[in-house]
Amino acid sequence: MIAIVDSGSTKSNWLFTGKKPGEDFSIRTTGINPYYQTVEEIQEALQKELVPNLPQISLITAVYFYGAGCELPAQQAVVARAISPLFNNCIVLVDSDLIAAARSVLGDETGICCISGTGSNTCYYDGKKIVRNINSLGLYMGDEGSGGFLGKLLARDYIRESMPLDIRARFEVFTADRKSDIMDKVYKKPFPNRYLASLAPFAILHKSDNYINELIEENFRLLFDNCICRYDDFEKLPVRFIGSIGLHLRDALEKVASDKKVKIDKIVDDPMQGLKEYHLKHTV
Repeated sequence: MIAIVDSGSTKSNWLFTGKKPGEDFSIRTTGINPYYQTVEEIQEALQKELVPNLPQISLITAVYFYGAGCELPAQQAVVARAISPLFNNCIVLVDSDLIAAARSVLGDETGICCISGTGSNTCYYDGKKIVRNINSLGLYMGDEGSGGFLGKLLARDYIRESMPLDIRARFEVFTADRKSDIMDKVYKKPFPNRYLASLAPFAILHKSDNYINELIEENFRLLFDNCICRYDDFEKLPVRFIGSIGLHLRDALEKVASDKKVKIDKIVDDPMQGLKEYHLKHTV
């Protein structure tokens, strides 16, 4: 049996799986991010939330951990040192959430992988590794194609009063935040990306409105212009998306892709099923 972990800063999804039908089970724990947690803090959390719920740790032969903040070897080592003793020092391999997305939707194929969730990211993947990654630059400088960026467009137009009056009235029902509240939450409060992404469901709810649809297409168009269309052979390679924004707004996404001569042949919400298939094929 192997464990596959998809971890963000707020929650971690653990899938324990093997080749026998019906033996899968899942556990959710708090998020793990080595930028913000020490080895000891990670172990303490897992001892409370994970270990008591594992029936037979001895059966687990490998842990494949993918997470936010796990791009660099130093951060990967923190997670590995925290997890390994909990699983009888079995094999623990740690990598980024971007390589998780690429393995999930591309497997062993060469192509372009795009994350479109709270944040965004893209890469050119050669079937084994990420060859090129155009930096998403995060909320303030980039993150085009994400829920956070879409929320930023809504907040921008609301504060500048360029939002149509009927949409503005609906927006004020959707959120109790007004101009000063939005400014405070974006510039003074922690996790502005999460806050702005929390506004994106308003766009999903009203995506049939022409004004909202224009914002949605603007969000995706900037992702293509600044990231996807800058990869070699982007018109020839499979381009695949993972994340709730791409999935829920797929009509607008596919329209923008078509305008850019790009064919999207897969959009999924979650990486876990693809990662399961990948690792059962490539088990260490």
